[in-house]
Order: sequence, then structure tokens, then C-alpha cells
Amino acid sequence: MNEIIKHNNKDLIIEKPFKARARLLPQLGDMLIKSEDVAFLELIKNSYDADADEVKVLMEKITNPEEGIIIIEDNGVGMDLDLILNVWLELASDFKTKQVQESIPTKKGRLPIGEKGIGRLGVHKLGNKIELITKKSNSKEVHVNIDWREFEKGGYLEDVPVKVIEKGTPEHFLNGKKGTYISITDFREKTKWTRGKFRDVLRTVTSFTNPFEETNENFKPSIEVLDNPEWKSDIITWEDIKDYAIIQFDVEISGEEITKFYYKYEPYSVFEKAKGRVVKYGEFVDDKGYVEFFDDKLVSANKTVLEDTKKAEPIDVTGLGTIKLKGYIFNLEAFVIKDTVSDKKGLKSYLSENSGVKVYRGTEPNKDNEASFVRVYNYGERGNDWLGLNLKRVNFSSSISNNLIVGGVFLDRESTKELQEKTDRQGFIEDENYKNFRDAINHSISVIDIFRRADVKALRDLYGPKGGDEPVISSINKLRSLVNEKVKNDKPLNIALNKYINDIESSYNTIQSQLIKTASAGLSLGIVLHEIEKVIGELLYIIKNEDSNNVAELIKRLNKLVKGYAEIFKKSNRNNIDVKNVIEDALFSVEFRLRAHEVEVLEEYKKSNANISLAKGLVEGVLINLIDNSIYWLEIARKEHKTISQKKIFINIEETEKNVHLIIADNGTGFLLSKEEIIQPFVTGKKSGMGLGLHIANEIMLSHKGKLDFPDFGDYIVPEEFKKGAIISLIFPK
Repeated sequence: MNEIIKHNNKDLIIEKPFKARARLLPQLGDMLIKSEDVAFLELIKNSYDADADEVKVLMEKITNPEEGIIIIEDNGVGMDLDLILNVWLELASDFKTKQVQESIPTKKGRLPIGEKGIGRLGVHKLGNKIELITKKSNSKEVHVNIDWREFEKGGYLEDVPVKVIEKGTPEHFLNGKKGTYISITDFREKTKWTRGKFRDVLRTVTSFTNPFEETNENFKPSIEVLDNPEWKSDIITWEDIKDYAIIQFDVEISGEEITKFYYKYEPYSVFEKAKGRVVKYGEFVDDKGYVEFFDDKLVSANKTVLEDTKKAEPIDVTGLGTIKLKGYIFNLEAFVIKDTVSDKKGLKSYLSENSGVKVYRGTEPNKDNEASFVRVYNYGERGNDWLGLNLKRVNFSSSISNNLIVGGVFLDRESTKELQEKTDRQGFIEDENYKNFRDAINHSISVIDIFRRADVKALRDLYGPKGGDEPVISSINKLRSLVNEKVKNDKPLNIALNKYINDIESSYNTIQSQLIKTASAGLSLGIVLHEIEKVIGELLYIIKNEDSNNVAELIKRLNKLVKGYAEIFKKSNRNNIDVKNVIEDALFSVEFRLRAHEVEVLEEYKKSNANISLAKGLVEGVLINLIDNSIYWLEIARKEHKTISQKKIFINIEETEKNVHLIIADNGTGFLLSKEEIIQPFVTGKKSGMGLGLHIANEIMLSHKGKLDFPDFGDYIVPEEFKKGAIISLIFPK
């Protein structure tokens, strides 16, 4: 449409449409598709919407931008020339949106999940040259070629035509086959493929699989790196994930009661002292071989739980038929998954994307209906905690959170007509019927959670770590109490000693504030605390034994010691430094301990030439602390656990476009605590540790605008012998 110029008596009026520069398309791709795994997800969604049974992703030579190739191929319905010209080439097409709004399912009963009409821009995130080949049944094969570099040269969108060819004879989809094939080459300069990045994509692809058989969706995405098949080793799949669930549940609700209830708790076999159990009600009472069950005739603690909660929170789904709720519950505590889950990051990533309770509505499978149930969106999507599970956890910390449950609610379409979907198909109209439905599901999960909390607590009591008390402050309080008790008859001395104790506490808080909150000093707080605790211990012993001759002198000495430490701290300067030199100096500082404990250091880092701006003293202190930790746990692994014969530490440097990664690994026991717990002050897995080293390390990395990370094996190139040990990465911005 050209501009239209009009005149009236006074004004010049021009009507002109927006014009889009060609570079807008690749810019939109960058803005809307944030990462490579999201780009793949958008393309896989398109295959799902096309009724594909499978979509294969094949990758080869992807570490070489010039020679690498990515292929995505599905066996869906494909597209004809009309669909390519009038839908695929039309950005923000409402083609799928109308299908959702009008509840027009595909032949397999699927409602489209890609509605915005922008998913195809995802290919630009992966490469500059795109070849699309597609064929619909009883239609000709269509080829489309796009070079995104042409769009970035300038000019307007209308000046960069896309060549579309309808083939007289099919070249790819032969013998009546249909589907869509996309090849991507000439990778973008920003895209640097590594094992870690591939595994992130693989986890995203894996997470698309639906865990519930009732949906009858045989949609199976797969991904392969043809020249590096080992990159997939130990990656997690849904079948693995389902096996990692510690609880399985199956509930049916009808009218005003739970008519069937099945709860199975099965701890991992490594927890030999923990007992599994099954709680069941209704139809499930005829099952055999379970630890625990109840029925209408057996009045037990389990039945009382159901009866009591039923009275406290009555159910009323009368008129909605039978509602089914089933699913799995996981336990992500570090001590639980430490030695039982090979791909911890994959498990957490899957649950991050797929946890929650989804809603399906349809009919039972029959010969005429391949897809018996279809999703009711947006329930159970990431960020949609429609049952308020996370809010309950805020108010009651032991309640189940949304990220620990993968569940599905199944509704009979005919019986639940009273549950009306909103016009935009984003859930049900929130009337009284919906409220009753939601309350019934919440009630059922609450009953399940009563049993879960008891089982989780029992497991934690048997195998979970115990947090420690904050050192020094508790000792100072003991000292103050003893002084007031033992030196109460000499009031001037009592007052003087309490003043010293208050000064000690104030000076200690200054030290703690500097080191823990700002990480601005290179001195190890662990050394400070050791000295302070040693003097306080001597004081406590003397006062307890009523030998007060040296009390005043010792308290003065302690006060002087703590004040001296408090005045030491000053800002550490930063310089551009070779990371290799920092590692060398740290190793030199611990050389004697490494030799004394017979620890071998694999010095892979020597191949690097990375330079970054850092405070050398601080980072060197972090490395010394991490190596000290490894020495301790390596000793435990060899002497107590007897899991290793040779103690080893592996140190390497890896670089990405934006960051330098300093990796330290050992072949010891690995981490017992979770990342969230282990960086908290005064939390430790050591028998006599203070629990400050990793907290200070984390604060120092934050002060460098970096990150202290606890990666999984496989995220970096680390030798196989370190698979079960601890791996830490110091990530510095370039």
C-alpha cells in the first residue's frame, strides 16, 4: 500500500503504513528466542502441532560453524504451497490461534501449543542458512530456502523475497511419505556449541515428553550428535525421571468423597534402613504384598487421616462425574539424590520445566478416538501454580512445593460440561463449579502430603545432614553467663569483664560483617575463628574450675586479639592477571599439605592463557580453601568410605564467549548438602567444620560479578574418575 496524500482547506494529510526493515526479522528472532534450547523447543512444538508421531534432531560437526549441520525432521501432516505462502510466510499468523479459540483439535485430538506465529524465527538463532522441505498428503513437495544474512544487509522486508519452489516430482519425501524437513547450516558467530550446551538442549527436548499414558500421545522427540554420541551419556529421560520418583499416587474423587486412594512410598534402595509403604483405600484394597492398607471395615490411623481431613475440608464435586488425580512426587534434597541420580541437573531441569499439576479433559480411549484426552491450558504450565502449592509452602515450610510434583487431573468431557472454558481457552471460568473442583484437588493433595511429610521426615532423620550452631557468638554467650555466675561477688571486676566481652562481641561482628557480607579482606575468617574459639575455650575451662586468677588477663588478651583482627581489613585491589598464576600460587601455598596427604594434582589448567581482572589475594584464598576441603573429603573417602585408592584433584580452565570457568574437581565423597544449603554460613558436612569457607567463596565471587557454581559431571570436560566426587566452578566474567 502506497502513501495517500489528501488536502483540506488548511492541512496536508498523509496516510502511510509502517515499513519494516528486513533486519527486523533476525532482530525479532534474537529478542523473542532467548537461547538455543528455546529455539529447538519452538521447532518441536511445530512438529507436535503438525500431528507428528516423532521428530528427529540430527547434529553433526556442530563445533565447526562453517561445516556444522542441524537437521530437524518430523512425520507430521506437512504443508502444501498454499499453507507455505499464506501462513508460514506470514509472521504472527492467527492460523493456530483460531484453532485453539474454536477448539478445533487435530486429527489426533491435539490443540496447538504454538499460537503466536513466531516459532519459525527460532531457526535464525541456530544458523544463517535454512532449507525447508515439506510435503502434505496428496500434494506436491515444497522447498523453501532462506539466507538470514540477506535480511541483515539493509533495505526493507519487501525487498528481500523468499524463494519458494513447488517440485513437480518429490525429491525428499518419497513413496507417499509426508512431513517437514529443516536443515540449518552456516552457524552464527555467537553460537559456540559445547558438550554442556548440547546437553542443555537435550534436556529441553526430553522435557517435552508427556508422562501420562491416558493422553495416548505417542509423540517422541529424539536428538543425536552423530560424530559425538558420547555427549548423551548419563543424560536423563522421562523413563529415568519416573524411576526417580519416591512417591506414586492415584486418587479418584466423586460426589462428596474420595472413592479410591492409592499412595506408594518407595525410598531408593541405598537407604537400607528406610521402610517403604503403601496406603490404599477403595478398589485398591485387593492388591497384595503391601506394607500397609485400609478399607471401609478397618479403622486405622490412615483411615482417620482421610476421615478427619474430609470433615475439615469437605469435598463437593457433585455433578462433575468422577475426577481422577494421579502422578509422581520427587525428593530433591542433596543427601537423597547425591549417589542415586546420575544427571542431577537433568532431573532438576526437567522438573523445572514440567512440574506441577496439569489438567486433561476427554474420554476413555476407544477405537474411534486416538487421542482420548487433551490438555486444558494453562494449568500446570511453568509459572502457573493454580493450586497455590508454593504459597502453602511459604506458610508451612514442610508442605509439598510445585516443583516436586508431576501430576495430572483427568476429567470426563461429558460429565464436566458445567466446567466451562474461557473464551481465550486459557483455563476454566472461575465460578462455583470451578472452585469446588479446585478445592477437591487441593484437598486430595493435602491428604497425600500428610503421608509424604511423615515419610520424608523419617528418611531425613535417618540419613539427612545436621546443621551446626554459629561459632564464637554462642561461645561468647556462654562466657558471659559463666562470668556473671562465677564472678558475681566482685562487682567492679564483673562490670569490667562484661565490658570486655561486649567489646569482643562488637569487634567480632565487625570482622564477620567485612568478611561475610562484602568479602573485602584476604584474611581467612576460619583462622580468626579458630584463634578466638581457642582462647574462649581456655577461659571457659578456667572459670568452670573456679580458678579466676587469670580470667581478667585472658579476657583482655582476647579483646586485643579480636580488635586487632577487626582493624586489619582493607579493600583488595584488582588487576588484570593470568589465571594460571593464581592457581600456581595457591598450589604453592598448600604444597606441603598435598604432599603430606599424598594427593595427586592433575594440572590441565596449564594449557590455558586466560587473563581476567580479579583481586588476586581473595581468589587465591578461595582456591586454598577449596583445595583444603578436597584434602579433607579425599581422606574421608579413602579411610572411612574406602571408595578410592588414590586421592586426586583435577584443575582446569575453560573459556566461553563471555566467561572464564576455573574448574576444580576431586574424586572424593562429593557433596552431601545442596547448593542452597552449602553456601549458607555455619552449615557444614564436616564433623568439626565451621561452615564458612564456601559462604565466603560465594561472596568473593559475587564481589567479582561472577558465580560460584556446583556443576554436574558432564557439564565440563572432566575425567571419568571424578564422576562421583565434588566439582566446583568459579565463573568469572571476561
